[in-house]
Amino acid sequence: MYSSALIVSLLFCVMKIDAKGKVETDLNGEWSITNSNRSLRFSGTVPGGVYTALYDNKIIQDPYYRDNDGKYRWIGLDDWTYSRSFQLSADSIQKNNIILVAEGLDTFSTISINGKQIGTSENMYVRYTYDIKNVVKPDNNTISVDFSSAVKEAERLANESSYFIPPACTFATQHGECHVNFIRKAQCSFSWDWAPSFPVQGIWQNIYIQSFDSTVIREFSALSKKASDNTWSVDVEVHFDVRTGSTTGKLETQLVGTPVSFTKEIVLNPTNTSFKFTLNIPKDTNIDLWWPNGYGNQSLYQLTVNFTSDNSQESTAKTIKIGFRTVEIVQVPVTSNPKHGLTFFYKINDVPIFFKGTNWVPSDSFLERVTYDRIKILLTSAAEVHINSMRVWGGGIYESDSFYELADELGIMIWSDFMFSVALYPTTKSFLDTVTIETRQQVRRLKHHPCIVVWAGNNENELGLQQGWFGVKDADPYKTDYIKLYIDTIGTIVQGEDTTREYLSSSPSDGKLTKEAGGIAQNPASELYGDIHYYNYFADLWDWKTFQIPRFASEYGVESWCNYETLQPVFAEEDFDYWSPMTERRQHHVFGNIEMIVEALAHIQLPNASDVKQRFQDLIYVTQIHQAMAMRVETEHYRRHTNILREDGRGMTMGAFYWQLNDIWQAPTWASIDYNLKWKMIHYYARHFFNPNLISPYINGTNLNIYMVIDEIPNHLYRHPDTHTLEFRPLQEHRKLEEIYPKNVDSERVMTLDNTVIMEMYTWNNFTPLKTWTIPYKLNQTSGLIFQKNQDDVLSEAGCSDKKHCFLYFYLNSKSIPTSTSWLPLTYFTDTQGVIPKANIQITNVVSSSKTEFNVTLATNNIAPFVWINAYNITGRFSDNGFLMKDPSLHLTFTAWQPVDLDTFNKSLTVKSLMDIYYYSGNDATYLKYKPVSNKSLQRLLYNVH
Repeated sequence: MYSSALIVSLLFCVMKIDAKGKVETDLNGEWSITNSNRSLRFSGTVPGGVYTALYDNKIIQDPYYRDNDGKYRWIGLDDWTYSRSFQLSADSIQKNNIILVAEGLDTFSTISINGKQIGTSENMYVRYTYDIKNVVKPDNNTISVDFSSAVKEAERLANESSYFIPPACTFATQHGECHVNFIRKAQCSFSWDWAPSFPVQGIWQNIYIQSFDSTVIREFSALSKKASDNTWSVDVEVHFDVRTGSTTGKLETQLVGTPVSFTKEIVLNPTNTSFKFTLNIPKDTNIDLWWPNGYGNQSLYQLTVNFTSDNSQESTAKTIKIGFRTVEIVQVPVTSNPKHGLTFFYKINDVPIFFKGTNWVPSDSFLERVTYDRIKILLTSAAEVHINSMRVWGGGIYESDSFYELADELGIMIWSDFMFSVALYPTTKSFLDTVTIETRQQVRRLKHHPCIVVWAGNNENELGLQQGWFGVKDADPYKTDYIKLYIDTIGTIVQGEDTTREYLSSSPSDGKLTKEAGGIAQNPASELYGDIHYYNYFADLWDWKTFQIPRFASEYGVESWCNYETLQPVFAEEDFDYWSPMTERRQHHVFGNIEMIVEALAHIQLPNASDVKQRFQDLIYVTQIHQAMAMRVETEHYRRHTNILREDGRGMTMGAFYWQLNDIWQAPTWASIDYNLKWKMIHYYARHFFNPNLISPYINGTNLNIYMVIDEIPNHLYRHPDTHTLEFRPLQEHRKLEEIYPKNVDSERVMTLDNTVIMEMYTWNNFTPLKTWTIPYKLNQTSGLIFQKNQDDVLSEAGCSDKKHCFLYFYLNSKSIPTSTSWLPLTYFTDTQGVIPKANIQITNVVSSSKTEFNVTLATNNIAPFVWINAYNITGRFSDNGFLMKDPSLHLTFTAWQPVDLDTFNKSLTVKSLMDIYYYSGNDATYLKYKPVSNKSLQRLLYNVH
């Protein structure tokens, strides 16, 4: 099946000869792939996997199309071989050392060169090196990588285990594989409640041959540290690959942009392969700090290292970028009563930071498709909505260098899980041995990044073990296994490799209390310690009283469907029905589609289009409204509690990571950005609920309360001398401000928290407000209550006879150029037909300022809630969306991820609002209404939908 041209192309590989003699032979590119019985033979690109190679050769359809995750299960059950020919030059062959380096093999493989086995692999997270000096020859060579089915290997290991290690399999709704906890592979590759099962085999990262006489630098890492006298230093580690003999040479290091350098003659041999030293930064050297997004600049410095051998004059070099910042997790008593627990918040450069964040999952099942541009769009989209932190979730992968480099540049702090999630794990010698290598390699690869602020051992395994999720509860051998893996193995390695960051053994955990308990706390879900994960699919998620009051919420969320056009490439025509078999299959969360409808019914009347395809589009819109509003309510609840401490000790919340930022495929999930990189409504809402000047109105009993939450300013933790309670206060002393913010202090912003909120009450049928209130405030904390009044009195003052006819709108500073805005409906949207008039929203003007920037003007004849403007099949984002349009006209901007012409963009635009999902009956001028839903009819709607 191969042409002669293809065979010739397989012989070609790129050789890079270093100016001083080291030779590198690139083996990326085109390889031959065959299955176990040789019935299939085709070409594939490396880095890459077998699914995308099959698809590129038109042997299979798009794996994401319809139910292909099930139809193509045979791919994951087969064994696949990658092979190619390569040439080594005479210069390469003559070198003392010839090493094959495989940066990532997924997962179980046997590697052979010229028919001779040279090694195996068993961990996709490990960089493997193989000495091939004695098996290669001049000119033509062959290499093969024989992969074994990860599904079958996981089953084999589970069967060989001397005791049952749960869970065995995923939920049936996930259509996944079993025993993924026995192997070191992305746990979500066997499926998750937001991910399909595609157990990839392949060479997923770079593969190359290094030929050298003396040594090469294998790992280069650095940690910046600040001393008590405010001077900085950098602890540097260089790890070499030394196979034979002794090598003497000169090591040179330079901190680019400063006069700081280091030169030393060192001796290396196979038992002494690393060199560690400290760069001391003179006190008079100007060092710019690295700050999180919103707090200052993300200053980065290049650090270079070069080693030159005395004998061969062969050199090897690496460059990384580092930042200067301090990080600390503060866990101190919240009051003098020890039963009230401990704080849990982060200080960066001695400034307490509220972590406004989200959770990251792999952005494709097929990692070779994750480009730099894709990561950049996702992370830039996060930074644009004031996200300053992100948790790399523990069931995926340790992300690419590009991911962490972009996070460094954007100021997004990373909570970095190790890749263990919602399972118990074996602790055999072979398992712990490979985890040891994995942990050490990944920490050394990543620890120089200033964006990483904490290491966490796993996702939810302490909680699952303690609460008996897996049918066992805090019992041996599982408890002993847990301690052995996360405390004795991973924890010991992390603490030995990185002295600048905290290691949390799990998320969620009780932080310091978990540590004092030896690794497993009595209640890892406590609101008084550490972090929590909170989900509730049976309560009213638009009611703030539903939610817990933790120190730090590192997971919380609710589902919605992805955007309609995102589904079009992977659905057939008959699938575009909310209750179709394919939408059910696409939903991996148990009862997820039903839950979304039940949750929406509590707040919004369901759409009534007779056409099922139109009704599906409208239901997607409704699920996105529900998700956006629910996450707004919950996130604002957490932010308001920054300076609230309840009598039972709950409060002082300093972190909110909603689940999740991104999608791995086209499906209903918790994501705020869908697989096609289109923002869902929740992501637009994040721009508001993470606003550094948050106006947060809510109803508390009979009262209307308004809170202001101000962050991205210098502040400090203050303990009251009498009550011993804590609060976060802005720094008022300018000298101290200049010490912390020497370059970018905004004195106008940080020296005062005096301001004015303007509140207006409107009826749904009039652009003119009923009444305007001016609310001046002065805060001596970073958050606080600025207004409280009986809701009925507010309605009475405005002349609003029925709260369902009215809503409130808020501005900070001024109406014309507000610093921030907010709005508050006074009832849910369950009985709004006949109350909210249908708006005729028109797109009146579209102009382009560039090929990627457009200005759009909207006009409306009525006030319209949840206005949704869409650029069909054009990826990008508007300046706002899902908004309340309370004025006759509105100007928006659109930023496209790729260049697009004005005419194409203009034709792509559509706009709708809430009342557009309810349709007229004939000539009747009233909307079709749903009758009140009885329990029996609700059951029919939900359970007999097919």
